[in-house]
Amino acid sequence: GMAMLPEEFPMALTVFLALGSWRLARMQVLARHPAVVEALGAVTVLCVDKTGTLTENRMALRRLVTPEADVTAQAGAPLPEPVHRLLEYAMLASRRGSTDPMDRALLTHGDQALNDTEHLHPDWRLEQEYALTPELLAMSQAWLDECGQRRVAAKGAPEAVIELCHLPPTSAADILAQVRRLADAGLRVLAVAEGSAAGAAPATDQHDYDFRFLGLVGFEDPLRASVPAAVAQARGAGIAVAMITGDHAATALAIARQAGIDTAAGALTGEQIAALDDAALAEAVRRVRVFARVLPEQKLRLVEALQSHGETVAMTGDGVNDAPALKAAHVGIAMGARGTDVAREAADLVLLDEDFSRIVGGVRMGRRIFDNLRKVMRYIVAIHVPIAGLALLPVLLGLPPLMLPAHVVLTEMVIDPICSLAFEGAPEDPRLMQRPPRHAREGLVGWPMLLQGVVQGGSVLLPTLLAYLLALRAGQHADVARTLAVVGLMAGNLLLVAVNLSAGLGWRALAAPGARPFWVVAVIATSVLALAIAAPPVRALLRFGQPPLAELCLTLMAVALAVAAGALLSRALAQRGTRNAA
Repeated sequence: GMAMLPEEFPMALTVFLALGSWRLARMQVLARHPAVVEALGAVTVLCVDKTGTLTENRMALRRLVTPEADVTAQAGAPLPEPVHRLLEYAMLASRRGSTDPMDRALLTHGDQALNDTEHLHPDWRLEQEYALTPELLAMSQAWLDECGQRRVAAKGAPEAVIELCHLPPTSAADILAQVRRLADAGLRVLAVAEGSAAGAAPATDQHDYDFRFLGLVGFEDPLRASVPAAVAQARGAGIAVAMITGDHAATALAIARQAGIDTAAGALTGEQIAALDDAALAEAVRRVRVFARVLPEQKLRLVEALQSHGETVAMTGDGVNDAPALKAAHVGIAMGARGTDVAREAADLVLLDEDFSRIVGGVRMGRRIFDNLRKVMRYIVAIHVPIAGLALLPVLLGLPPLMLPAHVVLTEMVIDPICSLAFEGAPEDPRLMQRPPRHAREGLVGWPMLLQGVVQGGSVLLPTLLAYLLALRAGQHADVARTLAVVGLMAGNLLLVAVNLSAGLGWRALAAPGARPFWVVAVIATSVLALAIAAPPVRALLRFGQPPLAELCLTLMAVALAVAAGALLSRALAQRGTRNAA
């Protein structure tokens, strides 16, 4: 009765997910919950940030544009005088010691290019800082110079700075056209303004200052070299890749084209998202794969809109405001280096090096683990069929007992290590990333898989039970008949492992490095069984006999042929189930 209990199910599930988490960690992906390893294989949409995930997050100042000049900035090269004031106030609007890559790029380039000029102000004192808000995507810093005069510098999204400067429509249109040209080149663009105000105390709001537009600064953030191949691999696996960014729509589309992300439907901006109701947004996300000027809070609406179509969504994020979207997504992915504690706590995965290819590698690993879990589950079902049959049927038929406690132990010596080692390390299907994702509701164990396991198990039960019955009818001692049946069961057990390990891969998979645990267990099991037959003390303990060589060979041949037939029938059932599902 104990032998029939499939206690290997929870063991296999625990071991596979734990080792899967360990394998992901070696790929620089930390799984905070083991169950997410399985969920990765069902992802149908990857929603990823642009900066730092698709790009290197290594900003470099490339363009300085004023009404009088348009300068390409090069590291170590001098800058003409007409853009000095623009760079000066861009630096004054940046935080020293900040982790923001654009602040660092401005300050690094400015310190070098404006050295020995009057445009650097180490003696000025920061008086007030006005942070960027969802309502106004610009930040300002008020400084007191050496004479006690207030100097205000602002930088931010061009639309926001234009609003601060209260520019006339014609001037605003000219600036936005220039922004579009820079963005089409893949540059991230910020506008810079200089402000002033009367009064002894700093203003309470940025709008209280009188700002004058100075110009535009453009930054280059190179695409990661691994991204185009990773995006192509994801699309080949039936996974849509969506890019979400706070950048200008033209910049987002330019980077998306470089990455290989679908841009046919254009970009949907945060302003447009805010104007759509839930039904309209759900319809829009069917086609659009580039989202620009998106606020962190809008990520949650995007996740919910995609989920309304039955998509399994993975979402990346790093800020506090990203936490709701990370929590709502089927797989939340936080950035390890620049992510907040709140984002990491809400996420299921943490990327240590924030490379998009790691996410695709995680999906590949999730699919492999799910495939191998199904193989081991089918094997567990299959092997318990002959164990149950050989334990019960002889007794019910009034024959001498076949399976004794010692035989159960001998069989479990093969089952448990094979479940935990051989199947977990099984090689992956080479077509793993060429098939569509499985449905999220598709269970690990279903009726088709159970039927395949019963068929495979029956192919071992029938020849071994028949060998036992025929040996008894031929006048052989019960110990000899038992030996034939247990040898057949052990051989069938190993053949079942081989059949399931190579399922979909061909028999050459048994020669792959991942199949080494199987051969180790097979050699140990065969040696123990040979010792049990050859050594009288062990033979007496197991109540074995010494069967004739001809009958032993016939038993092994019958088991091998039956297992082969069962494998063919099981494969036919699997193909039929796949066609029905399609």
